[in-house]
Amino acid sequence: MGEGNTPLVSSRQVGARVGLHNLFFKLESCNPSGSYKDRFVAAQMQAVLDMGVDGCIATSSGNTGASLAAYSARCGLACSIVVNDEAPAGKLQQMRAHGARVMRVRDFITSPTVTAEVYTRLSELSDDMSIPLIVSAYRHCPVGMAGVETIAYELGSQCRTRIDHVFVPIGGGGLFTAVCRGFRRRGGPLPRIHGVQPEGCLTVVAAYLRGDDEIRPIRSTTRISGLAVPFDIDAGMALAEMRALNGVGIAIRDEEVHRAQQLMLTEEGIWAEPAGAAALAGAFRAAQEGIVAASDVVICIVTGHGFKDPASVADAAERHPVESVECTQLTREAFEVRA
Repeated sequence: MGEGNTPLVSSRQVGARVGLHNLFFKLESCNPSGSYKDRFVAAQMQAVLDMGVDGCIATSSGNTGASLAAYSARCGLACSIVVNDEAPAGKLQQMRAHGARVMRVRDFITSPTVTAEVYTRLSELSDDMSIPLIVSAYRHCPVGMAGVETIAYELGSQCRTRIDHVFVPIGGGGLFTAVCRGFRRRGGPLPRIHGVQPEGCLTVVAAYLRGDDEIRPIRSTTRISGLAVPFDIDAGMALAEMRALNGVGIAIRDEEVHRAQQLMLTEEGIWAEPAGAAALAGAFRAAQEGIVAASDVVICIVTGHGFKDPASVADAAERHPVESVECTQLTREAFEVRA
């Protein structure tokens, strides 16, 4: 449906705030369903069609389900999706509008115990019913995840100079792993690829900071949809890739993510969902800590569009309320630029 080949745009104002003069955004939000997951689903869907089945089941915190629902509708497949309590309304509406059956399971994703039970049950159902279980992770669907590696191929072609740093948000670890593998398979100079996680769900970054290889299951407290994956799906792979590419694991507060989202809205014109702004929050922190230099070429992966989580921009919108005026008040003074 036209997935991939998303724009790489330069920062007009935000980069100057922290002295990053070569800051770019890779707008995965421009994919057909609004996130990078379209790359995954498009690649995986061919494998599903080759099986000759009439439907599929999936788990999702939002974007995988929205994408799978869209592509299933296009291919004439039935689609059932298990989601967590915190899945944003915008993403659920996408799934349902495309005709998917959506089932919300309490404590799914946030609780490692409940999540493990859900995966066990769905795996058994997948085997018993001979229908594919779609999970956006190398551990479950490596064919689909290979499709995500094309992000790196495109960046190598779109950026006319050497790329020094790439900032990638980490949830389950699949996206980060895919970007790293894509750069290594493409060949040429390798950038440092940094992983950004909310403090309320540190799996990969916690292991990085401890200096060990253990991905410890935790109970997530972050409110950033898509980044609350408190157990190891592809986290171990992501950690290994981070170290191989000399990356840094960066822990950020939810407030930093929302601040980055607001700046993207008001100073770049880019409407990203919170997870899509996490990379920028990580780049800000890296600039403050001297990890990146002012002249370095820095790319932030914007993973999803803001329409998927409209509630997240409510605060930003409230800063600019609608004004009720009379016709006679439409004067020159009313339209003067305010400091």
